[in-house]
Amino acid sequence: MIDADRFRETLAHWASGVAVAAVRDEAKVHATTVTAFLSISVQPPMVLISLGPSAQILPFIPLGTSFGVSVLGAEQARLASVFADSYPVGASPFALEGVPLITDALVRMSCRVERIDQAGDHRLVHALVERSEVGSGDPLVRFGRAYHRLPTDG
Repeated sequence: MIDADRFRETLAHWASGVAVAAVRDEAKVHATTVTAFLSISVQPPMVLISLGPSAQILPFIPLGTSFGVSVLGAEQARLASVFADSYPVGASPFALEGVPLITDALVRMSCRVERIDQAGDHRLVHALVERSEVGSGDPLVRFGRAYHRLPTDG
């Protein structure tokens, strides 16, 4: 088996989209940047996020909890960095109530936790997508431990 450092280096060569998963705990929003995000079903519409043991939202997403996933656009690399930090600082991009979504994100999804599985040191959160909105712009991608713009024709 390869060691953790070698595995991290290997995964740094996998390009992926960047999203922020966020949950509201009364008046406070907890959010974390995720690159391990994928669709797992069309009927019913479901997605999966993988959360590490130090993910800010992990203690606040038991079964049945509603949370938001905001897929970031190319102009939102700063937000990706903010929520990748264990102690994010700065003005909140989330509305004061409702499922926390980033208004000008490329994609916004309201989700509900259906199942949580343990996978090594991470948790796999299976969620039903209850609502989605699509914005416009170029996507933000993570590759080689840096954020990049992926130009599109649309």
